Amino acid sequence: MSSSSRLLLNAALYGLGAFAIGFTFGVLRELVFIPRFGERTGHLLEFPMVTGCIVVFGWWLARLKGSRPSAALLFGVGGVGVLLAIESAFALGFLGMSLEDYLATFNLAQGALFPYALALMAIAPFLSAWSARR
Repeated sequence: MSSSSRLLLNAALYGLGAFAIGFTFGVLRELVFIPRFGERTGHLLEFPMVTGCIVVFGWWLARLKGSRPSAALLFGVGGVGVLLAIESAFALGFLGMSLEDYLATFNLAQGALFPYALALMAIAPFLSAWSARR
């Protein structure tokens, strides 16, 4: 398998895995956290758990694949792209969110946390590969 094919496969695996993790925690948030603690607190409780699991998954995947730091950074950023593509299609298509509501999930000024999670997701494989080389 060529290195570019391997990179695309790793990015797809990372993005799909992150979506599955996020979906699982989203169900937990909607069924347990929000009914018990309210909308904002439910999101705040879920955020570190889902983000931590995705970061650990990216760290593990980079170690498993024996990625070089540069390749790990590329598949981390690619994984974010895959996640955003799935997330956008799911939110806008399946859930029927308006584009305005969906874009609000990225608005840091309104307290959105999603961009921070995406940044951590992007760099987790790189940090794993970089620390393995030291």
